[in-house]
Amino acid sequence: MGSDRQNLPRAQRRLLRRRRWTVAAVVGMTFFFLLFYNLASYFFLKSIGRQLEESLDQRLAATAALTAELVELGLHSFTDAGEAKLLRGTLNRIRLDHELEAAYLVGEDGGILLDARPELEKSVGRPYLMEDSLAIRAAFAGRVQASRLHTVAGNHFKSVYAPVSDVYGRGAVLALEANAGFLQTMDRFYRALYIGVIISVLLLAALALFLILAMLQFLRTETRLYQSERLASLGQMAATVAHEIRNPLAIIKSTADVLREKQTQPEKSDEFFDFIDEEIARLNRIVGDFLAYSREPRLEMARHDLVPLLNELAAGFSRQGRRVDCQCTEQQLFFRCDADQIGQMLLNLLLNAQQAMENSGEGDIILRLRKQSILGRSQVVIEVQDHGPGLQGRGREIFEPFFTTRSSGTGLGLAVCKRIVEGHGGEIMALEPGEGGTLMRIIFPGHGGQGE
Repeated sequence: MGSDRQNLPRAQRRLLRRRRWTVAAVVGMTFFFLLFYNLASYFFLKSIGRQLEESLDQRLAATAALTAELVELGLHSFTDAGEAKLLRGTLNRIRLDHELEAAYLVGEDGGILLDARPELEKSVGRPYLMEDSLAIRAAFAGRVQASRLHTVAGNHFKSVYAPVSDVYGRGAVLALEANAGFLQTMDRFYRALYIGVIISVLLLAALALFLILAMLQFLRTETRLYQSERLASLGQMAATVAHEIRNPLAIIKSTADVLREKQTQPEKSDEFFDFIDEEIARLNRIVGDFLAYSREPRLEMARHDLVPLLNELAAGFSRQGRRVDCQCTEQQLFFRCDADQIGQMLLNLLLNAQQAMENSGEGDIILRLRKQSILGRSQVVIEVQDHGPGLQGRGREIFEPFFTTRSSGTGLGLAVCKRIVEGHGGEIMALEPGEGGTLMRIIFPGHGGQGE
């Protein structure tokens, strides 16, 4: 992304920065909105639960106080068997009328003196009475006291304790239990809230990813548009310059040929005329490079076997220059491409490799072709390796237009190679292998190029 951004003019880079801050602001605002919404929902549920619990406490306390007064009015002795039967009936009626879970009397030793439902008096233990010991002691001290919430087997309930006494002054505690079923509903709300938080985080991550990908796509589109506009301007200029330069060059060359024929001592002047021919040819190559780079490549896509294409290129180059060792791991490797453009791109790379090895002594240029699979995706890999001095830390900038380390170069050869590779949907990179030299690696998608 950084290199693409550097290709844009300053005004567009400023616009890109503003849009990047806009994306960050949108993601930040969405994050804080979701955070505020979820926190507000959480505290709202907490407040509702607290209010419902307080309402249950008040209802239980009022019921316990009235029930304790009713019990004391008709109570003579806790130990009288006849009164115990009447007291059970009174407690059971109160339990049913007020939709309570349980109603019983607790003695000073913490045991149950009497239960509204006699069948549960001995069979059901209430271990939470130990947890409510402070509330029970407060009731023995004469106060109506509610317990904290209890949960047994997934059921929520609360207890309230109120003091009662018989005519002999023997004290006991009336315990009433009510189902706190609203907490189950609250639990469902909490679970929904937690699921909502997870969904919100996932949506926020998806939004951020979408915006980042959209920004990257926007940057690539802006870069391509800017480069297309720049190339269009450059193409018009290059066409004009080529016309204005090539016409005088043709005149100079024809004039030099006429002068060569008129020379009385051609053996002395041939080297000067050869020098003129070489420089004219060099200027024509420079103009040709400008025209090639300034024109948008038009790819004529077809299915080609790359193995014979690379073998023929290596054989032809070896006859005219340094030997090329062609290494193909496949007998056949079909690829949808523009064969002429691929050949031109590889020829440029081979020429660069040869020039890099001019002063390095012996050694072959290596041209490799292989297939590979990355994350289940097939790729075609072509490599050109030389044994020259290496990149010397210039691995990225060598693909920039007009960058060259030679006094006679235009700096457009690798830029043209990069455009051809990218036109086929691939990428090119310059690497420095451990044994020295430079390795140019081209990776194409296995299905072939994008253009038609």
